[in-house]
Amino acid sequence: MNLHCTKKLFEQLSISRFEAGETSASTQANPLLNWHANIVTIQRKQNLVFINDATRYAVFIPCVIKSDLNRLPILFQDVFINSLMKAGLSSELVEKAALYLHDSEVSLDTECSRSVQGTMRLMVSDVEITLDYRGQKISDLLPYSTSVMLSDRPCTIKGVKGAIWPIREKDNLLRGLPSIQAVE
Repeated sequence: MNLHCTKKLFEQLSISRFEAGETSASTQANPLLNWHANIVTIQRKQNLVFINDATRYAVFIPCVIKSDLNRLPILFQDVFINSLMKAGLSSELVEKAALYLHDSEVSLDTECSRSVQGTMRLMVSDVEITLDYRGQKISDLLPYSTSVMLSDRPCTIKGVKGAIWPIREKDNLLRGLPSIQAVE
């Protein structure tokens, strides 16, 4: 999995645990494995936001602490897979996504797309507005439901006419990927 991190997140991650800047050709070719990531502060708590480059599907992890950053791949996979189930994707597609993620190495870089970062900024604003409107604390947000809420909306991609719906695009992307077998 290739994470295009903001400089702020890149500096906070333990680089010794992840490969910095080295992305395999198979990871670059698979749109499921290319994500942008940022760490944002909302209500004085740090939160992780991930946006898939191709589909704009969001993964939101509230209230992270430093020890969470050390287990980032497992934490990301948990929230991503469970949010796919919460979004109503079929069990076959969720299983396929889990197999692809399980077999991938995490690599980090700071090369970011402004289009994806713009979508990420809008999604973070949506979280802040939702919290203000409901009078909620950030610690009350559930990661799976929040990820689905952020992904169940139209998004635009630079160079693509019209809007896309991230959950629908993620479903189409997973259907188009070849099946892989679990190694036991």
